[in-house]
Amino acid sequence: MSISRVAVVGAGIIGVALAREITRQLPDAEVTVFERGRTVGGAQTGHTAGIVHAGFDEEPGSLEATLARRGVELLIPYLAEAGLPYRECGQLVVAQDTDEVDRLEELASRAEKNGVPGIRLVDRARMEEIEPGVRGVQALYSPHTAITDYPALAEALAAEIRDAGGRFRFSTEVTGIDTLSSEVRLRTRPVIAKDDGVEKGGESGYSTEIVVGPDGEAHDRPRTYRGEDSEPAADPAEKSGLGGRLGDELRTRFGDKDWFKQAEERIDGWNSERKSTSAEVDAGTFDVVLVAAGLQSDRLATATGLSAEPRIVPLTSTYSQLSAPAAEAVHGIISSVPDPGEPFEETVLARTVSGALLLGPTTHLALGRGEGSVGDIDFGDLGASFGFSGFWKFAKRNARAAAEGVRSATSTSAFVERIKRYAPDLDTAGMTTGPRGVGGLVIDDKGELVTSLVVSTRGRLTQVRSVPKAGATSALAIAEHVVASALKSAGRR
Repeated sequence: MSISRVAVVGAGIIGVALAREITRQLPDAEVTVFERGRTVGGAQTGHTAGIVHAGFDEEPGSLEATLARRGVELLIPYLAEAGLPYRECGQLVVAQDTDEVDRLEELASRAEKNGVPGIRLVDRARMEEIEPGVRGVQALYSPHTAITDYPALAEALAAEIRDAGGRFRFSTEVTGIDTLSSEVRLRTRPVIAKDDGVEKGGESGYSTEIVVGPDGEAHDRPRTYRGEDSEPAADPAEKSGLGGRLGDELRTRFGDKDWFKQAEERIDGWNSERKSTSAEVDAGTFDVVLVAAGLQSDRLATATGLSAEPRIVPLTSTYSQLSAPAAEAVHGIISSVPDPGEPFEETVLARTVSGALLLGPTTHLALGRGEGSVGDIDFGDLGASFGFSGFWKFAKRNARAAAEGVRSATSTSAFVERIKRYAPDLDTAGMTTGPRGVGGLVIDDKGELVTSLVVSTRGRLTQVRSVPKAGATSALAIAEHVVASALKSAGRR
């Protein structure tokens, strides 16, 4: 079967890896990448510590463990060939008490079963030889864990796509996906810049939720979720611009406040601008469509009739950083022992390829899903989180950890205290703000975190719903796996 036109939705590192793999598998195909943001890797890809994960915390024998090892095997030679930075600096996963030592030993067992090279448990004396400034009772040492520059990797993949004849359409939001018998139709609209409401190529803007109407067609409009009910709530753009239960609750509490009235007026203006200047257009049909939309993945899945679960809950993650000479107190990577039950508790001290020392992250619920939502409130996005029953189940189990995350984010002294548990003598006086962006937790309706690769397929449409923690490290391997499956579903042998 001939495949001549392929679309990829999303230009994060997974999306560009998928598009690049398509150009390798189908060199004669016309490949188009649609991205609602301004640039390649402008959302989650550009706001990480750059760690090349060794693959020691995946379940042995799982697909994720296989992808982690395969990802490193593909990544290292690609970086070398592209002339991109790769610094094998080693990682210490440090336990602070006996409970963490138990989890550390389980992690070491997983690493051994996963074939992670050179990894071993070390005592306090050896730990301090590796990182003189570290403090803890025991550590897991991974000598081959490395640091790279994932935004630069994404740009290199994008350049390879362009060299193969592919093209990118930035500031273009996919608003509808129709799966037909032998093709997939996309509808899009230009994204309008928030700052002045003027349509600008390459700029990010409003986020939109996608719903499927009674006629089976996909429609774009702001909405919220109501618990486990996947039907849309009232359009928040109607009347005041803040609709649904969330708007009613906020209006009851703050309706008499001047700042709230100003917020309503601002949202009314955004909605009016969007309606008047952002028209939906038919983007044409494609033989195969691959979706890696990150923070919008659940909405696009719902638009095409796939399950709404798992859903995305957006989080703001912020790193702090130190420059030399303070940064030189840490040689490689120091991290806390991961705890699946405490997703907000991760602590990392990592020397980047530029020599700066990243500290953090502080993590808390984001006010929106857009690329620029670190400081902007999107009441539709908040309503989608608050109206999802799985979010409340998750929040109930993680209330203490979430409170600690907010405390670290709002209190410099609390954040420094957290960092100094691992490096007590670190001079943090010159600490500045580092990478900051919106990422997402993937949560099912039971309130459980989804940390595996989840892919949904419907005919010639394939959607990546969730990627493992080491998704950036595994991007090339994930692309191999997903593209092979998508082409098989499309009838290519």
